[in-house]
Amino acid sequence: PHHADTRKPCLLIRPKKPSGDVCLRLLLTARANAFPASRLLPDKANLRQLEAAGGGDGGNDRLASPHYNQSILEDMFLDEHIKFLRDAAQKAEFLEEACVLLKVWASRRGLLSAPDGFTGFVLSMLMAHLVSTGSKLSPLMDALQLVKCALTLLSNPAMSSGGFWASGAQPQNNMGAWRSAFPFVFVGPCGFVNIGARVSKSAVAEFVHEAALSAAVLERGGRTAFEQVFLVSLHPAARYDVHLHVTVDRNGNSASGNCDTDMVSWRGHEAQASDVVTNALGARAKLIRVQHQPFVNSSDVRQSHQDLVVPLPTKKRKSTEQHDAEEESDDMFTLWIGIILDPENAFRLVDLGPSSDDEKLAKQFRAFWGDRAELRRFKDGRICESVVWDSVPSSQRHHIPALAVEYAVKRNFAAAESVGWSCSLLDPALGVTGKEEDSYKESSPIALIQCLDRLAKRMKEMKDVPLKVINVQPLSAAFRGTDPFPPRPHQLAFGAGIGLGRSNEHMPVCPRTLEVLVQLEGSGRWPENSAAINKTKAAMALKIAEQLRSSYATPTVVSEEAIDVLHEGYAIRLHINSTAGGANNEAAEKHLIKGAAHSGVIATVSARFPAYGPATQVAKRWISAHMLSSHMGDEVIELLVGYLFLHPGAAEPPTSREVAFFRFLDLLASHPWGVLPLFVDPEDEVTLESMHELEKKMDDPDAPAMCISTPYDSSGDLWTRRGPFAVVLKRAQALASRAAERLKVLLQGCNRMASAKPDIDGVKLGDESAWESLFTPALMHYDIVLKLRRAALPFPEHALFTGKQIKRRLVKELGVDSDTFQMAEHGSKRGLKLARMPEKVLTRGPDKARAAMLIGFDPLQCFLREAERRLGGTALIFSDKHGGDLIGVALKPKLAHHRAQLPASLGDFDPLGDFNPPAPPGVDEILDELLYVGNGFIQDAYKGAKWN
Repeated sequence: PHHADTRKPCLLIRPKKPSGDVCLRLLLTARANAFPASRLLPDKANLRQLEAAGGGDGGNDRLASPHYNQSILEDMFLDEHIKFLRDAAQKAEFLEEACVLLKVWASRRGLLSAPDGFTGFVLSMLMAHLVSTGSKLSPLMDALQLVKCALTLLSNPAMSSGGFWASGAQPQNNMGAWRSAFPFVFVGPCGFVNIGARVSKSAVAEFVHEAALSAAVLERGGRTAFEQVFLVSLHPAARYDVHLHVTVDRNGNSASGNCDTDMVSWRGHEAQASDVVTNALGARAKLIRVQHQPFVNSSDVRQSHQDLVVPLPTKKRKSTEQHDAEEESDDMFTLWIGIILDPENAFRLVDLGPSSDDEKLAKQFRAFWGDRAELRRFKDGRICESVVWDSVPSSQRHHIPALAVEYAVKRNFAAAESVGWSCSLLDPALGVTGKEEDSYKESSPIALIQCLDRLAKRMKEMKDVPLKVINVQPLSAAFRGTDPFPPRPHQLAFGAGIGLGRSNEHMPVCPRTLEVLVQLEGSGRWPENSAAINKTKAAMALKIAEQLRSSYATPTVVSEEAIDVLHEGYAIRLHINSTAGGANNEAAEKHLIKGAAHSGVIATVSARFPAYGPATQVAKRWISAHMLSSHMGDEVIELLVGYLFLHPGAAEPPTSREVAFFRFLDLLASHPWGVLPLFVDPEDEVTLESMHELEKKMDDPDAPAMCISTPYDSSGDLWTRRGPFAVVLKRAQALASRAAERLKVLLQGCNRMASAKPDIDGVKLGDESAWESLFTPALMHYDIVLKLRRAALPFPEHALFTGKQIKRRLVKELGVDSDTFQMAEHGSKRGLKLARMPEKVLTRGPDKARAAMLIGFDPLQCFLREAERRLGGTALIFSDKHGGDLIGVALKPKLAHHRAQLPASLGDFDPLGDFNPPAPPGVDEILDELLYVGNGFIQDAYKGAKWN
């Protein structure tokens, strides 16, 4: 049906042989005088079954049928509307191009894909009306100017709520009757037809919101303004922070799609759900959109080939479970609800209701919230009805908007059967369960900063040091909230005693460190040689550690590479900054200074956008889960996510980790990395000249595959100079593209316009395993896969998948025989055991146990460094640094590593004879070398599917 309205049948005509998207839609119309137009005004009743409450059989008791009347009128006056468009196009030279451009803008945002939304015809008529009135749109404007002015006008909510009268139209009824019948009023030139009769209230709010954002971008201008507004696709998954799927029962003629009432039956459920959600969220939300599922493009005539094939009857009897599932799905349909949150109010703990003095409003509030409503006295003396969400753990505070909607919908929307929401979709990837409240608070950025401030105060008060400490700056990602697994307090890092009575259940052998930068006062007596400068800095750090130990009994661990201070449960690693000593010191600490500058920029972004930290954690976990963490550094990921918040384009900055993660995947997959650099510019200081200059450098053959320019790194290659390589970046883009499509289907639900299958693995939003399809690594493309001993990993609890799940992946993708699956460890059975401190060590006392700790030791990184040194340039190694126990090895083509050999292959080289480069090593030689390097660390190794 036309516009998903069963009263509007249409005929689709296609050629016998498929030829692209060629299809003709034949619409049936009526003559302009077929019916008396005055009998079809919005306040007229023309449906017998619409009886008023308490009415009898008389026609005067019937309710008005404005939508039914409009469905007839729009067929009668179609020719007059077409004439209106043609006349307007003759007056304005670029009106046709402007209409096309406006439709492109709406299509990029999915605004044309709903039966209750704007259509291309409505937009064209609006443009023609705005040009004909001559208020702010001149017929002399070009297409871009027309669209820019139209978006500016339509972004005003007062204009859309006031309604439009096409030029030349004579009002056939008072405006109040039109407004009471339709959320959006646009009376055509005939004076009888509301061209926007099908547009719902939430669709109008969505259109106004998007028009305001796009108009602001075009007003600011810039070289990428046109691209951001008209070329970037902003699906609902990329625009809405919270996605909810409400399953509604069709029984009782609730949503059958019939037209026994004035409009299609499920349209009433959309309006009712929209009112309930709006009342539940209040100021928490900027925009709420409710739409029937699946997303159907009401103006699209394309259907997949499967839709055209009529299934043949089969004699095979379906199983009882399958039959019951099909019957259940036939009785249900889904409402999709999208919410754009207000970051200032979205996660508040108290919803303030009316005062207790207003009995009428208080009664309505209690009726809406039920048992959740409670009467409270606040600090300012007010006594008000309220809803309190203080029982929600701090780690799940982002669930509050969805919890409020779920409770309100189940209580006030009788047809709702179940509610699924997106706020908890990515929690399992970060290990968020709500049971780790104490550890979550202890490892929060605020707690870590406070811990560092107390240590910095002690260091600044030291007097018996050669140079005073003037500043201590945090460097680690945990301080700025971007570490997926920040260090937790260690029982042996509190000084006297073992963790002040804490449990010994989780006591890792290799506690992670918190990196900090210690700024010393200036001096002119620093040496000039870089090696001597480093030695002097180590001596300074030793003196600081000695003072802490003698004055405050703070344990310290001293080594030539670093000095770790055990303070309040954390191992804080000191890096001395001596740049105040002169240019030589600055040159020796260049990388350290850049790291401090990066930390400052990211900390500013994290403080400005509350959702930035959790979104970056999810992005890092995804990169690591797909074993790309050894090629793409944490700094690169932080900058990519920071770009999404600082430069959101024609969209709101993300307020949830789900929409931020989707935009991250889309940016990684779609940005032309080999051609254009990415400019992360918090203060908009980058000039066009510097942009053009850096773009020219991208043509250099030696340019990095990824270039990210920042205020402290104008060249853009500080963090990408050593990776990712072009082939690794290409793999990351392919993985991101696939994950983005999967995430879009999960968030938006079934969508006929999506390129992927609507039901990916049958997973729906709200399922506990919905996140797994996004984070499961693909192993089939690796030449070698190594299985590590989990006991040898410092934090195996950070792994996303259990040992049984890993086994199933190896059997499925590499063809490993499940019956002979090797569970025995390769090499020495008495290998490293770093997951937990042995009991026999703890019984010797805290001092002995503290001496047994391997602070900051990472066996995976040690193995990777040694393996890369031995393999040279023959292979690329992929790993998951967050508890992953798989390593992927991809051999380079022979042309890429014909000069890089294993060290053993040059053992027989005779310098006096003729030198013939040996052949590149094969997969068996590389496998043996890796097993030798990882003796006691690798459990087993498997060849890729193509070698079996």
